[in-house]
Amino acid sequence: MLYLNPGAAGNHGFHPIKTIMRFEIMGKEIKNLEVIELGKRGAIPQ
Repeated sequence: MLYLNPGAAGNHGFHPIKTIMRFEIMGKEIKNLEVIELGKRGAIPQ
């Protein structure tokens, strides 16, 4: 499994929501692609 930062995972930047992508590489194919929202930028986790 490979995790990629689509460019909005930190607390600073243009996009208001932090996101990551998760997917599996099987041979030459990408499977089970997910975009996961982590919450608003600048928010302190509780």
